[in-house]
Amino acid sequence: MSLERVRRWNERMRGEARTGRRGTRWSRSTAIGLPAVGLAAVLGVGMAQGVVAANFFVAGQPFTLRSDQVNGSGFAAFLHSRQIADGTAAGKGEAMARAGFQSARLDGLCAVVHQTILGLPYTLKLNAGSPVDGTPNGGPNVIDAYNLILEAKAVQGTHSSFSEMVLGKTAHQVQMGGQPLEGGTVGAFGLEAGVVEVRGLTADAYTAEISGNISLPNLTLSILPGRITC
Repeated sequence: MSLERVRRWNERMRGEARTGRRGTRWSRSTAIGLPAVGLAAVLGVGMAQGVVAANFFVAGQPFTLRSDQVNGSGFAAFLHSRQIADGTAAGKGEAMARAGFQSARLDGLCAVVHQTILGLPYTLKLNAGSPVDGTPNGGPNVIDAYNLILEAKAVQGTHSSFSEMVLGKTAHQVQMGGQPLEGGTVGAFGLEAGVVEVRGLTADAYTAEISGNISLPNLTLSILPGRITC
C-alpha cells in the first residue's frame, strides 16, 4: 500500500470516528481476497518457528501440490464422493480419492492456489524445504508431517512403491497405522499400506488436512499476479 493510500485511509477512519460510525466495513473486493490473505496470516504465524499446526481447506476450486518425493507410513485410501461448490446451494458431487498418512516425509513442497480478485488472476504460492525440481535432495530440509490427509481428483507419481498392502478392505474401516481414516462408505473399496514411497508427486487436490504438526523449513509464501505454477 502506498503512503498516499495510507494517508487517505487514515483520514477516512478519523472521519468515521467523528461521525460515530463503529466497526469495520468489509467491501466486496476485500471479501474476495480473504481466502488468500487469511491463509497467509495463518501460515505467517509459524514462519519463524518452522512448525505449523494447520487444517487447510479450499472450497470450490482445486489447488496443486507437488513434491519430489514422499515417504510415508500408516497409509490408507478410498474413493468417495464429496460436494464441490458450483454456485448452487447443494453444489455438485465429485468422485475423489481420500488418502491419509499417519506420518510422511516430503522432499520439498510446492503448493499453488489460483484465485480471481476484481476480475484479475492471482496465485497464492507456498514453497518449503528443498526446491521442487524433479530431483530428491534429502538432507536437513526434509518436511515432516503427521496425520496428513488429502482429497484429490487426480494424483500422479513418476514412481511409487508400497509394502504391507491390503486391498479391498471396506472403506469405512481403513486405518492409518491404527488410526481410522474418517469418511469412508460402508462396502466401498479401500486400501491400506504400511510404508509408501512416491517420487514426483503431483496432486490436484480440494482438501489438505493436518491434524498434527508439519515442519516447514525455508518457508516462503507469495501472492503473485497471474496464474503461476510450481
